[in-house]
Amino acid sequence: MRNLVSECELTGRHTLFEREGRPVAILISFDEYLAMRETIEIASDPDLRSMIDATEEEIRRNALLLPEDLFGE
Repeated sequence: MRNLVSECELTGRHTLFEREGRPVAILISFDEYLAMRETIEIASDPDLRSMIDATEEEIRRNALLLPEDLFGE
Protein backbone atom coordinates (compact mmCIF):
# COMPACT_ATOMS: atom_id res chain seq x y z
CA MET A 1 0.00 0.00 0.00
CA ARG A 2 2.85 2.38 0.83
CA ASN A 3 4.19 1.97 -2.73
CA LEU A 4 0.80 2.90 -4.19
CA VAL A 5 0.64 6.04 -2.06
CA SER A 6 4.20 7.07 -2.95
CA GLU A 7 3.58 6.50 -6.64
CA CYS A 8 0.35 8.48 -6.49
CA GLU A 9 2.01 11.34 -4.66
CA LEU A 10 5.08 11.53 -6.90
CA THR A 11 3.62 10.77 -10.33
CA GLY A 12 -0.03 11.73 -10.01
CA ARG A 13 -1.05 8.23 -11.04
CA HIS A 14 -4.51 7.19 -9.90
CA THR A 15 -5.27 3.75 -8.48
CA LEU A 16 -8.78 2.39 -8.85
CA PHE A 17 -10.05 -0.11 -6.31
CA GLU A 18 -12.81 -2.50 -7.34
CA ARG A 19 -15.08 -4.95 -5.59
CA GLU A 20 -16.63 -7.68 -7.70
CA GLY A 21 -15.64 -5.79 -10.85
CA ARG A 22 -17.26 -2.51 -9.75
CA PRO A 23 -15.25 0.62 -8.93
CA VAL A 24 -15.64 1.47 -5.23
CA ALA A 25 -12.78 3.88 -4.47
CA ILE A 26 -9.90 5.73 -6.08
CA LEU A 27 -6.56 6.81 -4.69
CA ILE A 28 -5.43 10.30 -5.70
CA SER A 29 -2.83 12.63 -4.21
CA PHE A 30 -3.91 15.01 -1.47
CA ASP A 31 -3.00 18.01 -3.66
CA GLU A 32 -5.24 16.70 -6.43
CA TYR A 33 -8.03 16.12 -3.92
CA LEU A 34 -7.76 19.72 -2.68
CA ALA A 35 -7.83 21.06 -6.24
CA MET A 36 -10.89 18.93 -7.00
CA ARG A 37 -12.70 20.15 -3.86
CA GLU A 38 -11.89 23.76 -4.76
CA THR A 39 -13.28 23.24 -8.26
CA ILE A 40 -16.48 21.76 -6.80
CA GLU A 41 -16.82 24.70 -4.39
CA ILE A 42 -16.35 27.23 -7.18
CA ALA A 43 -18.84 25.46 -9.42
CA SER A 44 -21.33 25.35 -6.53
CA ASP A 45 -21.09 29.07 -5.67
CA PRO A 46 -23.91 30.76 -7.63
CA ASP A 47 -22.38 34.27 -7.52
CA LEU A 48 -18.96 33.09 -8.60
CA ARG A 49 -20.46 30.80 -11.24
CA SER A 50 -22.40 33.77 -12.61
CA MET A 51 -19.21 35.84 -12.86
CA ILE A 52 -17.40 32.98 -14.62
CA ASP A 53 -20.29 32.54 -17.06
CA ALA A 54 -20.35 36.29 -17.81
CA THR A 55 -16.60 36.30 -18.44
CA GLU A 56 -16.84 33.26 -20.72
CA GLU A 57 -19.58 35.04 -22.67
CA GLU A 58 -17.32 38.08 -23.07
CA ILE A 59 -14.59 35.80 -24.40
CA ARG A 60 -17.01 34.26 -26.92
CA ARG A 61 -18.00 37.76 -28.09
CA ASN A 62 -14.31 38.78 -28.17
CA ALA A 63 -15.23 41.60 -25.78
CA LEU A 64 -12.66 40.81 -23.11
CA LEU A 65 -9.80 43.28 -22.74
CA LEU A 66 -6.28 41.96 -22.37
CA PRO A 67 -3.96 43.56 -19.77
CA GLU A 68 -1.85 45.11 -22.53
CA ASP A 69 -5.00 46.73 -23.94
CA LEU A 70 -5.75 48.27 -20.54
CA PHE A 71 -2.27 49.65 -19.95
CA GLY A 72 -1.28 50.47 -23.53
CA GLU A 73 1.72 48.16 -23.60
